[in-house]
Amino acid sequence: MVTTPKPSGGRRAYVLLVIFAAVLIYLLAFSLLNTKNVAVSFVFFSATTALIWVMIACAVLGLILGIVGTIVIKRRH
Repeated sequence: MVTTPKPSGGRRAYVLLVIFAAVLIYLLAFSLLNTKNVAVSFVFFSATTALIWVMIACAVLGLILGIVGTIVIKRRH
């Protein structure tokens, strides 16, 4: 019977570090490439801000609404 060796703890830490660094570099590049100012029109007013802030605000709002929606659904059942 042949068994494959499991990655050691140190090796796994390096793999996770490389993945974390790659994601961090990607997010930094994503942020730097989306700094163009855009006009955002709300119902009663409009504002001009960097596109990345609009995207972050939408992501946070979606996360909050998803969590609240999940809580409401679980309480009903």
